[in-house]
Amino acid sequence: MYLDAIDLREFYNSRLGRQTRTRLRTKIRHIWPKVAGDRVLGIGYPTPFLRPFIGEAERVLAFMPASQGVFRWPQDEPSATALVNEHMLPLPDAAVDRVLLTHSLEMTDNPRELLGEIWRILSPGGRLLV
Repeated sequence: MYLDAIDLREFYNSRLGRQTRTRLRTKIRHIWPKVAGDRVLGIGYPTPFLRPFIGEAERVLAFMPASQGVFRWPQDEPSATALVNEHMLPLPDAAVDRVLLTHSLEMTDNPRELLGEIWRILSPGGRLLV
């Protein structure tokens, strides 16, 4: 089943979605306890999980695939989202330290190409969380 940004936003605004967001944020923070000075990028529909990194990481961005759609995020600050072609991410090589991949790998038409782009933009020693 293909989910677009509207479907995902509605889910994460529901009771079950809020519970899911809270539990996954806790798990993500356990895996990435410190991101001070890191450049963090979420790809897919990562915005429910990125807020805890704002103010700690050097930079926090959310890239949403063109086929999925995009919403402005965060609502109360300058936008950190971009609508992108997931197979040609608009970043130079080794540009980010951490990538959070959510609601993207299962919906892409070419997982190998997406993962290749992520590999390209990850810095040496960078981390990918799927």
